[in-house]
Amino acid sequence: MSTVTFGYRISNGKIEIDPVNGKRVKNIFKDYLNAKTLTGVALNNGFKFHGAVKRILVNQTYLGTDDYPQLISQKVFEQVQTEVKNRAIQLGRTNLPSHQVKFYVQTKFKFNRSHHRYKRPAKQAEYMYQLIESEES
Repeated sequence: MSTVTFGYRISNGKIEIDPVNGKRVKNIFKDYLNAKTLTGVALNNGFKFHGAVKRILVNQTYLGTDDYPQLISQKVFEQVQTEVKNRAIQLGRTNLPSHQVKFYVQTKFKFNRSHHRYKRPAKQAEYMYQLIESEES
């Protein structure tokens, strides 16, 4: 058994817009554009958490596909994507580093003296790798 995207239902073997949840999806997009927070939109539309609302807002299925009818206009969808991006930037949630991090690859190593011998080769190899240390700090 497979599931369909929230806001749709299967009727007579075809996917169609669910009259109840389809309206909820449209309200989610409208509420978000009316400057409500994700949490506010979630609570206003019967969700406990904002994560589900965020997934709805970025789901391109609502634009329509070969199987799914269009539920949200291209214009509204693009406005919401722009707003999502702008809010993420304002809140500092872009997953981009705030400053350039320099990464230095260590190339000089030393091998400490081995004091143990193990019968199992895998255990011996694990032990030997633990003895490797960097000469650079």
